[in-house]
Amino acid sequence: MTDMREALAAGRVTASALVDRAIERAEAVNPQLNFIAWPTFERARGQAGEARSGPLAGVPTLIKDMLPEKGIPASFGSAALRDFIPPDDAPYARAMKGAGLISIARSAMPELGLNAVTESPLLGPTRNPWNLDHTPGGSSGGGAAAVAAGVVPVAHASDGLGSIRHGAAPCGLVGLKPSRGRNAGEEAFRSLADLTVNGCVSRTVRDTAAWLEATQTRDPSCLPPVPLVTSPVDHRLRIHAYSQVMRTGALPDASVQRVFGDAIALLGRLGHQVADADLPFDAPAAMDLLGTITEGMFSRRLGMLSQAIGIEVKAEDLEHRSATLIAAGEAIGDEQFAAAWTAIERVVAAYLGRLEAIDIWMTPTLGTEIPRIGVFGPDISWDDQKDPLIDYAGYCWIDNFAGTPAISLPIGFSDNGLPVGVQFATRPGGEALLLALAYQLEAAIEWQRHVPPIWVGDR
Repeated sequence: MTDMREALAAGRVTASALVDRAIERAEAVNPQLNFIAWPTFERARGQAGEARSGPLAGVPTLIKDMLPEKGIPASFGSAALRDFIPPDDAPYARAMKGAGLISIARSAMPELGLNAVTESPLLGPTRNPWNLDHTPGGSSGGGAAAVAAGVVPVAHASDGLGSIRHGAAPCGLVGLKPSRGRNAGEEAFRSLADLTVNGCVSRTVRDTAAWLEATQTRDPSCLPPVPLVTSPVDHRLRIHAYSQVMRTGALPDASVQRVFGDAIALLGRLGHQVADADLPFDAPAAMDLLGTITEGMFSRRLGMLSQAIGIEVKAEDLEHRSATLIAAGEAIGDEQFAAAWTAIERVVAAYLGRLEAIDIWMTPTLGTEIPRIGVFGPDISWDDQKDPLIDYAGYCWIDNFAGTPAISLPIGFSDNGLPVGVQFATRPGGEALLLALAYQLEAAIEWQRHVPPIWVGDR
């Protein structure tokens, strides 16, 4: 993205040429990867021919199929919502347009964003360019697959319980989840229940930094804006490393352990103080709370979604997995649901207290190698998926509840050649520190040199 902007500024290329090339790439590789929910090619071509302003003007991208855009289908990954046409742009969509970005398509996602893989009856499975038998993650997997394959340099993503990071890690990308209230459209977010934030996935730290700087809110009542971060961290950091699977206390799989250990060793060589750490809360109890809140929240929010978009959505209209998740939530009484939120507040307070004593909290992004297509598919009931899914994707959720920023970085590869991510988190408002650390690690590893077997970008 940064190279594109420099070429545009120097007059070496036009926005129309960049958009046309991105569309060509998308059409070439989408039959294999299936990352497009709704193409918006002609609209993109029209926008590219118009005068545009903004720090990212003329750069092609994708928008995830849950961010409303006026007049463009927004199905939220669900066949039940395939006919929904938003009457207006969401605030973050307006922020992207204000930055000058041009979306060529809406990217695939699992139904209602309820999964850590991108598979739905609406579109079928989205596949990973590193290996077509494996998922690109989710719920931001469509955009992640496109960026990893070189279709566009950066794509919109969103994160409610890890979805930016759960898309970035399987595809070998940088995935930053911003702080609560950081972005345009999220200015009023203050509650633990305000879990979802917007952001992007990209191949380089500088592109993620530029995207954040361009799309964040400037509301003076919110966090101070993050300046454009362009250089690595220049001081020693206090880092706590934790790798156990939270629900069981077991270690992650061997490849994840190896890459995580490599990251710790590299941080030590770079001069940082890294120490093994225990969680500051009861992990199995916290995972029980997470399950109760997840089930109860999604069952209760289905009616809110129906009311917001004016289309009634019933559990029987959804895929089997979603329907069984909602059924589990309907069995949770209001008193039990409220008690879980009260208890999770104590978990969050303990986590934030730990972050006050250190600079960085470090975990694997995911507990195992990327799963194959179908392992967490839409035809499997929630009860059968729940524990394995939580063990796979159970490191990222705490930062959504705490409102803290966290970044997944592509530190290495599994024994089977699949990307493995490591996650770093810090105190609210600390995105600049995470990006500076990411610059330092990127310079040491040079992960952007690696491209998957399915690749249509420029080398």
